[in-house]
Amino acid sequence: MSRRIVRSFSAVFGSQLGVLMLTVTITPLLTRLLGSGGYGDYSFMLSALQWLLVFVYAGAFNGIRKYIAEDRDEDGWTDHVFAFYFRMVAVLAAGMVVLVLLLSRSPFVSPLGSEFTIYFLLLACIIPLRAALRIARSGLMGLELESYSEPLKIVDRLFFVIVIAFLSVVGGSVATVLLGRLLGTAIAAGVALALVSRRIDLSKIGRRTPETVPRKRLATYSVSTMTLTFLLLSLYHLDIILLRFLAGDSATGFYRAALVVAEFLWFVPIAVQLTLLHSTSNLWIEERYDRLSEIGSRAVRYTLLCTVLLVLGVAGLAEPFLTLYFGPEFDAAVMPLLLLLPGALGFAVARPVLAINQGQDNLRLLVAVTAAAAAMNVALNVALIPRFGTSGAAVATSVSYGSMFGLHVWTARRLGFDPLIDIRIGRTVATTLLAAVPIIGLPYVLQSELLSLAVVPPIGALAFVSAALATGAVRRGEVQQLASLSPLPAESIIAVLPERVAESLRSTDRDG
Repeated sequence: MSRRIVRSFSAVFGSQLGVLMLTVTITPLLTRLLGSGGYGDYSFMLSALQWLLVFVYAGAFNGIRKYIAEDRDEDGWTDHVFAFYFRMVAVLAAGMVVLVLLLSRSPFVSPLGSEFTIYFLLLACIIPLRAALRIARSGLMGLELESYSEPLKIVDRLFFVIVIAFLSVVGGSVATVLLGRLLGTAIAAGVALALVSRRIDLSKIGRRTPETVPRKRLATYSVSTMTLTFLLLSLYHLDIILLRFLAGDSATGFYRAALVVAEFLWFVPIAVQLTLLHSTSNLWIEERYDRLSEIGSRAVRYTLLCTVLLVLGVAGLAEPFLTLYFGPEFDAAVMPLLLLLPGALGFAVARPVLAINQGQDNLRLLVAVTAAAAAMNVALNVALIPRFGTSGAAVATSVSYGSMFGLHVWTARRLGFDPLIDIRIGRTVATTLLAAVPIIGLPYVLQSELLSLAVVPPIGALAFVSAALATGAVRRGEVQQLASLSPLPAESIIAVLPERVAESLRSTDRDG
């Protein structure tokens, strides 16, 4: 992989890790502050917000990153691309605010309870702020300024954490938690727009887009991306919304807890996904399919290994983690979590492939295969939730998640590159089996929840890394190469590894 891709990934991954740590801190406070019922209602509102934002963003996040990164020769290309998408999103955000205000007093919302009127009013305030933050971040990422764009997510989440920490002392409700979301987003959006204004001429927002900019192509890509995002979002949130209506708030809260843990597995895959779309866009223009195959297969292999390690850890520690982290009543989330893990793994590995596929202009095939997975998700959730509740939702979602891997690999091959040419599946399976023994077996031997949570993660990680190097799932030279391309000094990275591993890497570097 190139230095630019590795540095971009490092910035995205660092911020993803920071957001994850803040989320880990805040989630148990939220569940204890709101209770399972309140947490279910809060999760329902977040899902509703995500659905609404799909139509506000309208694919602009990917469009801005893709087309700014292509850096065409037209005068003011970057300014005009950003201005085109900014105007589009501003109009859509204004329309969505009006729609939400009307919805807050509609017959669709009133059966949920009078307090939901306030929730939807707060959502109407959050929408334009989220849109401004998203657009500004995408502009910075298109300019390869991930070191500026990605820490903004931490700023957003940090102020939210501060609000929740205060509420956990004085008491609060779903409405005050949503207000905390609003405040954090407002601060991050203000900083983001200030950073963008130093690099992009925002005065172009009020001017007509020149004929040299292919407005139809930008709009077509945006609509296709919006459709794709809508379908992906249905995979994330349809189960939550159906559960709220069919099984009640407590069941939704338990299931949301399982989803939160399952989605922890994606913090590396999402960082890879965010990096690859704009980083590989020019390769599609140049028709360098061999290079796309090389980057894609390596990204898939690294993503698979990282996610398998986390899946093993979550599977081995599911019950002690859920009951300690969320509270004793959340033992009801253990079975849904275990059922979600296979699908979460499949979707994790699909993400790098999906991102590279989105780097080319024609998204019709991507939309078609994602629609197939989304249709499967709808059918399975409707069929299984009434009969099996949270376990039914987990099975439906897991099957749909897992199908994304096969569908998008097939799509990649149809488009001209192969993301599986170097995934070393046999070596990866051997690594998994070797590492599973201590990771899954130790909790049964220790017979102590706290001791298992303290001992298994470091021992399991060491066992997995050692097994990956021993089987050749990752070669020592590859670790050294990634370290040398990282913004961090290579020796600083090697120094944190076990002594025998570090020495073998140094000797590999000397021999090479």
